[in-house]
Amino acid sequence: MHTTRPRTVTAEQERARTLLARHPGWEPHRLRKARQALGWSRPTLARKIRAISSSDVAFTPPIANEQTIMRHERGWAYPSEDWQAAYTHTMDLSRVDLGFCIRETHGATVVTRPVLLSGTPSSDDEWIRQLWGSHGLSGAWEKVTTIDIDRREFTALSGLALVGAAHEWLMADPARIAAALAGRRADAAVIADLTTTMDALRRLDDKLGGKAVNGMVAEQLRLVVRVLRSASYTQPEGQALHGIAAELARMAGWTSYDAGQHSTAQRYYLVGLRAAHEADNPGIAANILRCMAHQARTTGDPATSVTLLRSARTGANGRLTATEDAVIFAGLARSYGRLGDEYAARKSVDDAYHAIEQRKPDEDPDYIYWASTSTIASAAGEALLHIGDAQSAIPHLRESVEQMKAGLPRDLSSYRAILALAYARSGDTDEAITLGHEAVEGAAQAQSGIVGARVAELCHEVSATGHPGADGLSDHLHSVIDSAAV
Repeated sequence: MHTTRPRTVTAEQERARTLLARHPGWEPHRLRKARQALGWSRPTLARKIRAISSSDVAFTPPIANEQTIMRHERGWAYPSEDWQAAYTHTMDLSRVDLGFCIRETHGATVVTRPVLLSGTPSSDDEWIRQLWGSHGLSGAWEKVTTIDIDRREFTALSGLALVGAAHEWLMADPARIAAALAGRRADAAVIADLTTTMDALRRLDDKLGGKAVNGMVAEQLRLVVRVLRSASYTQPEGQALHGIAAELARMAGWTSYDAGQHSTAQRYYLVGLRAAHEADNPGIAANILRCMAHQARTTGDPATSVTLLRSARTGANGRLTATEDAVIFAGLARSYGRLGDEYAARKSVDDAYHAIEQRKPDEDPDYIYWASTSTIASAAGEALLHIGDAQSAIPHLRESVEQMKAGLPRDLSSYRAILALAYARSGDTDEAITLGHEAVEGAAQAQSGIVGARVAELCHEVSATGHPGADGLSDHLHSVIDSAAV
């Protein structure tokens, strides 16, 4: 099946419909008409807003650009309070005139900005908007690092909310970190110690799985947040600490996702994305978006996955290594495959193979250690499998299994499960069951919801054939993997 390649504009238009429903009375076109009536272009308006002196106004002037103004005018993003104040100040018009709110017949102005209550966020967009405010990161750390946090208070975010977070990162400008805080100095030695522990936790996750490691990662994240709050450090040291916090938040998100805590994972990812911005580290931010895309794809939303991955490359602005590019292209191949877009899937496979051939390991960041030609081969095979070409997928998937790096049992089990699925769909059910049992045995080493879901999909496929070995594979799976993980 071939479908049209998803376009960002389509997602933005859908987002606009959602935002308009949340802000009754908002009329985005009035902002555009007001600007045009003044004879100003978007760049002109952006320049005038940037010229506002914070000492002359009671709000924080935003760092304006024409892209953000365009999104406000089209209804793709609802202007924050500071943006609304900047527009009214610059254009000398009221909020009613600019379409941000309506005036009732009795004359009272109704401002449509929702109020953020304590506790659970009242809306996805409001939670994300506050996160990207000037003091949003501090409050978000408090939210996700509370020891007795109740995971049930987090509801899963929609694809539109996740895409909105990606846009916030794309449009944000790196902020300066405070030069000093009360407490001891967080110098290079402290940063090195924290980095060493973080690297060890990554490897432990590979061997034990997300459910076993999640608590340790969350505790280490709490430690780094305490350092950020209590220690003194220079701007470069502060950026390094925020980079560590961002990567730990990504790991907390990944291990939460692997343990089946999907909504909690999303919150960790979003806070990590904000911290990566504070660290001015586009590589970590792109890697977080890649993990967000993985979760969206495997939970049935490949279109959002594509948008997040494309945002990762756009926001990185050419600052990714060839290996980082390769894994993003690999994710796109998988996502386009699930969408049934054969042309885009095959092109992404070609791009991924080309990028991995250009890799220079000495230039790669530590967090991409797991990526190899095996990773790309698995993505290529999965993409081909989902566009209906199981026979062509098998050589790629066999290569992914044979070239898998040592020390990555979860990935090896996952790749075996995908290969088994390809055999099942090509009619070789016996081979599929044999590989399925091997995948389950590997999964026993690392309790993983990711692998559990892969093998569960295989069990469903085999059961549909009526093969007598189907029940044995299913029983094997549930004997070694927590049923909640599958």
